[in-house]
Amino acid sequence: MIAVAFALAAVSSSAMAVDGNFFVNGEVAGSNANISNLQNTTSTAGAVRLGYLWNGGPMTWGVEAGYVDLGKVTGSYNDYTYTYGYSPSLHASVTNRGSMLGGNFKAHFGQSDWFVSSRLGWYHSNVHATVNDAYGTTSSSASGDGVYAGIGLGYDFTQHAGIAFNYDSYQTHADGIYSRRFNTGMYGATFEYRF
Repeated sequence: MIAVAFALAAVSSSAMAVDGNFFVNGEVAGSNANISNLQNTTSTAGAVRLGYLWNGGPMTWGVEAGYVDLGKVTGSYNDYTYTYGYSPSLHASVTNRGSMLGGNFKAHFGQSDWFVSSRLGWYHSNVHATVNDAYGTTSSSASGDGVYAGIGLGYDFTQHAGIAFNYDSYQTHADGIYSRRFNTGMYGATFEYRF
């Protein structure tokens, strides 16, 4: 996927070399997974992205590829079965991470260094769940394709560096785990370097 992003940039490099540049950014964040019945759904998270940007006055748009770790959520919950009623409390942990490929857009406020940003793309998730109960430990893994979208507010210190505060939502498809799909919100700070 990273190669695809660079290939797209290379195709346009002859026409866009004057007003385009590569970028890399890293994000440190917190996350909140929307998993039903799980008591503690918050975790630490992070992401790394790289890609190519085209600059048109106060607006910038581009392609990005990267990897995101949405963290590990743990907690206890009571599982209900129609045959036996409520089972003893179960302890579960779920990790969610994967790759992404998409596009981004940024608009500055006039001549200001402040900007708003957005991103949208494809998210391929890898989810692993472990459940401990009175009968032992079971684990399962699943992967699937979903989408991600986000918004942000940031400030460019120079032509090459900036920081942004973002909120992103990742849609996870994990057949066989919980409700098969759930959303995870990620909120944090991103530092970007453009070259």
